[in-house]
Amino acid sequence: MSETQVWEVIAGKDKGGIVVREDKSIKSKELGRLSFASYVEEIELAGDRLNYKKLAGTGPETGWVSLKLADKDLLKCIIKREPPKPPLFCAWYSGGFFKKDGEKLLAPLIDAVQKAGLEDTAVLHFPNEYDMIGEGREAWASYVDRLVEEINKAAGDDKRSIVVFGHSRGASPAICVATRLGARCKKVYIAACGAMVKGQATAWENLSMAFKQGGDRDLLKWFSSLQPENVVLSRTANDTTDAEFEEHVKSSKFMSEMLGLMRTQYRNAMYPDPDKDFTVVLAPIMAFSPIQDAGSGPEVTQGWGELTSGGFQLETVDAGHMDCLAPNPEGKCELFEKISKDLQQFVS
Repeated sequence: MSETQVWEVIAGKDKGGIVVREDKSIKSKELGRLSFASYVEEIELAGDRLNYKKLAGTGPETGWVSLKLADKDLLKCIIKREPPKPPLFCAWYSGGFFKKDGEKLLAPLIDAVQKAGLEDTAVLHFPNEYDMIGEGREAWASYVDRLVEEINKAAGDDKRSIVVFGHSRGASPAICVATRLGARCKKVYIAACGAMVKGQATAWENLSMAFKQGGDRDLLKWFSSLQPENVVLSRTANDTTDAEFEEHVKSSKFMSEMLGLMRTQYRNAMYPDPDKDFTVVLAPIMAFSPIQDAGSGPEVTQGWGELTSGGFQLETVDAGHMDCLAPNPEGKCELFEKISKDLQQFVS
């Protein structure tokens, strides 16, 4: 269907057409008459007044006409505009998860978003899940290229609007996609992540550099600090001798795979170029600070407001770094409720 509406003049046959005026007011200057059976393209519709561009017929090339005179129709719409689809909700989980586990982590959020009215959603992944290998800043742009391809595939075209959500490290691809897609991105949600700063190395670049100076235990100690509820991870990282640590990693498939993932996603990682890959976005940003997470308190989350020209809102939730995405025993989640309420602006 057309992106614009086309109208046909069906009145004024015996009067030389219908009256065209200079602007919306019916008291504005008369420009002439638009002939019977003329075809016009809608520029703006304000009540029963139509601002048009002539496609066929005689009369003024553009102007304002009335759709009705008393109870009589003067024009009829012959090509209707296709209603815009609601935005596609695009989400990134935190680093330290494989695809299957990341999708599981975000499943309750996706369910809440769909119940709020945005039925079309897509969970996006980190470079390793797209078999992309590379380190440093240079590789990141190609990763964003791939994300845009995946989003367009899920959206069904390359023009549909999107809403993005990023949790922890997932904030990085989320803001870079919002930068790349410009006006297509209508909203950015960030959870449990201190602000990125234009022109400054990101936290993930700094982490990569630091982890390259240390060993595997440092990787797991850091990741364990984000998941204090994971007792096995904590004990392995903090309460073993070096020999026990090596043996535990070697004998445990889970620990071995986790360590391999951490090396890929954090130590030998790719990360955004702060001068090229993200900047001030057009979309409003709503950032969530879990008050039980010392690393993403309001004071560091507030800085996301510097990366939007569309408005900024800081929200706090009474949760930790990971469990801010976890519904309570009653099935409720403060973060989900706030996002669901905000998404109503996109639901017709």
